[in-house]
Amino acid sequence: MNNIKTIVFDLYNTLIEIKESKHFFLKLFKTSQNGFGMDTSTYLQLVMKNDLNELRDILPSEFSALYDKKLPDLEQELNSIVIYEEVINVLEDLKKDFRIFLISNLASPYKEPVFYNNLDQYFEKMVFSCDYGFLKPDKEIFKEIEKLTSNKPNEILMVGDSFKSDIVGAKNMEWNYLRINRYTPISKEYEIKNLNEIKKHITMYKKH
Repeated sequence: MNNIKTIVFDLYNTLIEIKESKHFFLKLFKTSQNGFGMDTSTYLQLVMKNDLNELRDILPSEFSALYDKKLPDLEQELNSIVIYEEVINVLEDLKKDFRIFLISNLASPYKEPVFYNNLDQYFEKMVFSCDYGFLKPDKEIFKEIEKLTSNKPNEILMVGDSFKSDIVGAKNMEWNYLRINRYTPISKEYEIKNLNEIKKHITMYKKH
């Protein structure tokens, strides 16, 4: 992993965390009369693949009514978001030597903390599922980075917390990968406790 040129970060539970999670969009679904006429998985995929205006058009009017009524819950959730303590220093350091990107599966209101915390300045491009219509681990969303950089797969490193979305997605692309595991004991050689460990792994870790 010593020829890395580009580092791609996940957002939630990698760079930032929600301290007071309300599971806002899931609660809208559970509060609705009949789940907006669809199953949970279909609904959540729609939420993360479309921006809010598109969702208001796609989903029954009940969705908009519930969204507007319960908006204070969403605002409380967004206001509780914090950046992990090492993140800013690590991003500033890495940006000197690497191209830095972001890929995140999220509903469109959850983009806001990136901007009001000024995290956007560290990324050459931010790829959000709600803007692109694809979710990790779908190859299409990862391909955006390869198009932007013209890097070879072995020159890209994915850093994220989700095995299914981030690690499987990176493996499918033949990228390098590190999984951030802040809360349970480290059990894999590709796991790190915090982002300060990234540089050490770039020189030491060899992809299997």
